[in-house]
Amino acid sequence: MNRYYYVNQAISKKDCDEFIDKYKDSEFTEGKIEKSNYPELDYRNNKIRWITESNNLLVRALWSYTLELNCHFNFILNGYEAVQLAKYDKNCFYGWHTDTIRNEDKPIRKLTAMIQLSKPEDYEGGKFQLFNGMRESEEPPIQDQGSILVFDSTEWHRATELTEGVRYSLTMWANGPKLV
Repeated sequence: MNRYYYVNQAISKKDCDEFIDKYKDSEFTEGKIEKSNYPELDYRNNKIRWITESNNLLVRALWSYTLELNCHFNFILNGYEAVQLAKYDKNCFYGWHTDTIRNEDKPIRKLTAMIQLSKPEDYEGGKFQLFNGMRESEEPPIQDQGSILVFDSTEWHRATELTEGVRYSLTMWANGPKLV
């Protein structure tokens, strides 16, 4: 089993551009870290907006790809949380973290799925990386607009500092019962 699976350009450039155009001028809030001991701006500095429309084309496509790629993980999935649109402007980043939440009141996050919405020429920096132990950080090949990445939510990952432009990504967390 690999640590992650991806589909290059799974979503059309037209659909990505239309999604960005629909939401880029809407209200974004500061990204928060749930139950964190870290000062927010030292650890995470980006803007987010929750997408709650379940019949949104990209949300449905992302869920479909998540279910398809789950064949490699074989997790029992019950559904997904509200989907997060992230916006990274110049100097924005998100430090090393996992997407797991240890909360008895919430389902367990099993898989993280992400769509790269922006064109790679629209920004510099802002690289998505997975922690690779003692070796160099690994950059999954998902820079192309419309590419989808699915990985185990316990994997350590980050977005490096954006140095130019604006980067948008759409993230979904598939959840299910506790692992035994």
